[in-house]
Amino acid sequence: MGVHKATKSNEDYIDEQTKIPYISDKELIDTGIVKTVSPDSPRNIRQHAKNLRSFPQGTRNCYTLRPEQGKNNKYLIRARFFYGNYDGKNQTPEFDLHLGVNEWKTVSLTNDVPYGVHYDIIHVPLMDYIDVCLINTGRGVPFISALELRLLDNSIYPTQGRALTRIMGYDVGRNPSDSDVR
Repeated sequence: MGVHKATKSNEDYIDEQTKIPYISDKELIDTGIVKTVSPDSPRNIRQHAKNLRSFPQGTRNCYTLRPEQGKNNKYLIRARFFYGNYDGKNQTPEFDLHLGVNEWKTVSLTNDVPYGVHYDIIHVPLMDYIDVCLINTGRGVPFISALELRLLDNSIYPTQGRALTRIMGYDVGRNPSDSDVR
C-alpha cells in the first residue's frame, strides 16, 4: 500500500521516527502562505507540525490530490492541525474542512491540545482527483499542518459508495514506547 503525504514546507523530507516520506505541498495548491510555529512550541513536536499553510485570503482554499491509483480505490485521508501560535495571536481559529463540496468536519482547536488534532476519513473517489478544502467561516484564519493520503485495500472498511469518518479509535496491544500506529 502506498503512502502519499504532503507537508507545509518548501522541501521534501523523510520523518526521522517513522521513515515515511513527506513531500512539499507546493504542487498541490497555489494559495496560502507557509508559516512556522512559534519557537515557544514544545520541543518534541513532529517535523510535520513545525510548518503549516495559512489561508488568510479567500473563503474556500482547496488541495487537489491526484493519487497514482486513481478513481474507484479506497483511501484514508488524514488532515493534521497544529496551531503552535504561528501568528502570535494566541487565539486558535475554528473553520470547516470539506471533502469536495461535502462538509467533512469543523476544525476546532483549543490551547488544551498541545500537539494538535487530526481528522480521518475513508473515501472512494469517483474521479481521478480528490479535493480537500479549508473553508473560512469567519472565526479565524484556516490553516493546515499536514495532509496524508494512504491507499487502503478495497476489502476493508466497506463504504458502499460513501465516505466513512472516524469518530473514535482505540489503540490496543501496542507497546507505549513504540511510535505512532501506522
